[in-house]
Amino acid sequence: MKKTIFLGLAMLFATLTFAQNNRSAAEVFLQIVNPGKYNVYLDEELVGSANGRFRFYNVYNSAPMLSIIQGNTVVIKQRIRIIPQQRLVLSFEDKRLITLKQLNIYRNRQYALNDFDGYTGDYNTGIVPPIQTQPELNYRLLSDEAFQAFLTQYKKESFDDGRARMINVVSKNASLLSAQARVLLKSFSFDDERLKVAKNLYKTVADPQNYFTLSDIFVFPSNKDDFLKYLEKQ
Repeated sequence: MKKTIFLGLAMLFATLTFAQNNRSAAEVFLQIVNPGKYNVYLDEELVGSANGRFRFYNVYNSAPMLSIIQGNTVVIKQRIRIIPQQRLVLSFEDKRLITLKQLNIYRNRQYALNDFDGYTGDYNTGIVPPIQTQPELNYRLLSDEAFQAFLTQYKKESFDDGRARMINVVSKNASLLSAQARVLLKSFSFDDERLKVAKNLYKTVADPQNYFTLSDIFVFPSNKDDFLKYLEKQ
């Protein structure tokens, strides 16, 4: 059974590798100012939100159709333009779609953006870096869809050694975000194994500047200190 699972994971991420080596993804983020319950489609992908902020990752269509639906009413249906390796941040207010920002996703081979509309850390200066006409990434960011497919299989694993092997499989083919790594590592039964895997996973994570936020998943203060000291040395 385990051989079948790992074979399936290998095939999944081989497909992911091929696709992401041949196309450059963009992101589309939308905030809806007026209160209410909305569903938002970007082409065929549906995203819901409880706080009026909608996030679409790994967008490859250069001119996707954005649809905002409230109840049974289509509030707006409009084609938008995106640029590879950029995040387009939109606002919908007074029945109008407004472009707030266009941000480069990567800086120095690292994922450079925060949770919504700015750069992380000291890079948030208001200066937009030049657009890269050619991809400069060595890693491939794991999409939400691929992560959920992986997580479904991951949850079936009962032991830490099996979980570690599965994380090793995914990290050899794609990069996780710190938030995704957090979900995986919290499920470990033993803190020492969690620490070991967390250190190894840091080498390939897409946003290492955010990795320190995982420090509170450790049960023992000594392991938390060990984790933070490890990050200080990197």
